[in-house]
Order: sequence, then structure tokens, then C-alpha cells
Amino acid sequence: MKHRRIPGILDVFKVSQPDEIRAVSLDARADRQFNSRCPVVNGIVLGKLLAALSYAGRRFPTLSPRGDSQRASDQNALWKRLNATAAVARLGSEDLENLGQWIKRPSTESALGVLVQQAIGRLFVSSYEADVESWEAALTLDGARKKKGVFKTIAWTLTKRVPRAKALLAQKVNGDLAGIHGTGIAIHNIVKGFLVMQGLYVDISQRQQLTPEQVAEQCLFAPPALLRQATSDGEIAGCPFKKGALFLLELSEANKQANTRDLVFLDQSWSRCPADQWVPALFEGVWRRAVAPSHLGQ
Repeated sequence: MKHRRIPGILDVFKVSQPDEIRAVSLDARADRQFNSRCPVVNGIVLGKLLAALSYAGRRFPTLSPRGDSQRASDQNALWKRLNATAAVARLGSEDLENLGQWIKRPSTESALGVLVQQAIGRLFVSSYEADVESWEAALTLDGARKKKGVFKTIAWTLTKRVPRAKALLAQKVNGDLAGIHGTGIAIHNIVKGFLVMQGLYVDISQRQQLTPEQVAEQCLFAPPALLRQATSDGEIAGCPFKKGALFLLELSEANKQANTRDLVFLDQSWSRCPADQWVPALFEGVWRRAVAPSHLGQ
């Protein structure tokens, strides 16, 4: 772990080694309570993150703490529901035909984003209809988590761009926080995966040789990074830390190494993504649609 500390100003650990990420993600002292706003820079970072990833005064599930019983119950219920849906998606259900068609004859990334958003949205509202406006809202939420120039930050603040984007996405899923996160945040790595899939499809040898399971594995991407905060003084992986220290888990960087499949969804952790089976199933099902025998050679 790389530690940067300036007393009273900054206290952050950058964690990019797989074993260290696993250790931090499992340690009960590294949580998502985010109660401490000290040191100063830590507080600023947390303030921006919580503002971006919350709605109507409630944090998205991905920022709720380990000990939140409602979070745990909702997470488990969603996991079971998505797993049941995954069994159908994996076989290439008919509702994935439009995504299969995009893989064969791609148009714009925006068009892909709309299709993926609709597939995710219908996990929460069966009649969900995505459009360019809702996809742009998802791009806004993604941008809210990243560094922006001063003028862009001012413009977004004055126009209330982020609150308006969240309100639009919330309206489409009846205020379901997991639905807002899925259609506004998690969606971007899935879109990235389909762009990889399209590249595999145009390679005739890959198209004919790869199994749906192999394709899905190549299309999975870990989130760029996650945050945890120390709830007490302690030590992890030989690194002592102080209460309030932030741990930046650089999942995407760590996922470049071998044998790190578990980091994509943190599926060994209490904070495991409920879509850890549904997302691979979605990729498998769309690939099956794209390479169905009647379409080979097209």
C-alpha cells in the first residue's frame, strides 16, 4: 500500500495489490460509515463522493456501511432476484436481440448505451424505456465522480446538472437507489464490455472459436476504484493506520493481474455486487444471440 499523509491535511492509502485489496475489503475496521471528515482533504473527497452518489438524502447502496441491516437485506434480496433472471439471460432470451444486433452491426456508443440501460432498467421496472436523455443522465453521473475543470464544475453547479440527472433516472425506477446506481453508474463498465465483445465478433476466428463463457470473461471490468475509511486505529497487511484514514481500492489496476476475477464484483466480500452472476450471464446471452447459426457470415 502506498501511504500519503500530511498531518491535519491528508491521510490516504492507495491499495492496488490484489491481496492487499482483499485484506482491506474484508477487514471490519475498513468500512463505509464515512463518519469522520478529518483530515481536511479527506473530508473534501468524502463530501464530493457522498453528494454525487446519493439521492433524496439517502446514499446509494454502494456507499452504505457494513452494519446497515437494511442495506444487507436489500442487497441479498436483489442478489437472489438477479440470479433468477440470470438463468434466462444466459440462454440468449429474446429481449436481448437488439443488443445482439448491435454487436453484429454496431452504430454509435450512445445507441449501445441506451440498449444496455434499458436491459438494466427492466430489472427494476418491467416497462423501463431508455432513451438518449436517460443515457446522457448516466454520463453525467459518471462525470460527477471524476475530476472536472473549474469552469465545468461551476457550469454544472449553476445548472444543477447532477441533481437533474439523478432525478430523471430516479423517476424511471420509482426511486429505487439500486436502480439509479445500476442505470447511472454500474452501466458504464457493462457498456465497455460490449465494446470489447464487438471487437471479438468482427474477428472471424474469435467468433467461431470462443465460447460464450470465454467471451463473458473478456468483457468483465472491475470498477476503477472504491473507498473505505478506517473506523479505528489498526494495521492491515503490515501497514499501520489511523482512524479516519481513507483506503482507495484501485480495483481496475489490480484486475490487470492474473487470478483477480473475484475483484470484479468483490464477490468474497460483504460488499459483493448483487449482479455478480447477472452481468456475465448478460454477456453470454448477447453473444449467443449475435453468433446464432442463422447469422454466421453476416
